[in-house]
Amino acid sequence: MRMGIAYLLLLGIALIGVAGQKQAPPAACQDEEAMVTDYEKGLQDLVGTVKKETLADFERTYHRKSCLTKLNLCVTVLDGAVACLDKAAQDSSTPKAQAGAYAAKRDGYAKLKEKVGHYRDSLKTTEAGKDAKALIEKFDFAE
Repeated sequence: MRMGIAYLLLLGIALIGVAGQKQAPPAACQDEEAMVTDYEKGLQDLVGTVKKETLADFERTYHRKSCLTKLNLCVTVLDGAVACLDKAAQDSSTPKAQAGAYAAKRDGYAKLKEKVGHYRDSLKTTEAGKDAKALIEKFDFAE
């Protein structure tokens, strides 16, 4: 009986010790950043495909509409990432160095959002398929 009580006390102390340890907080906004990376890669792949195809193939495969849809979705994903990083940077529990890193990432994503929004608006106003293809070929998503 004494052995059982001693065992339970040791187990309880061990659990309290483990629970009391501070774990490093997970990096904020990892999911949002992963989504931005995926959309950016998808757009880069589409631009590469458009560069390799003929005008007839471009028009037949609806790559203009596909690109416009991906640009719209990318702007939405970038909105989410910017908002998340903004919130993480302003959180009072975030260390100052980490808050500065979040703010820098936020600024980078805000600039990318502006660029993607500009590409989207330009593509929307382009009427001819030939002009749309030439415009998409010029898209550059490198930061």
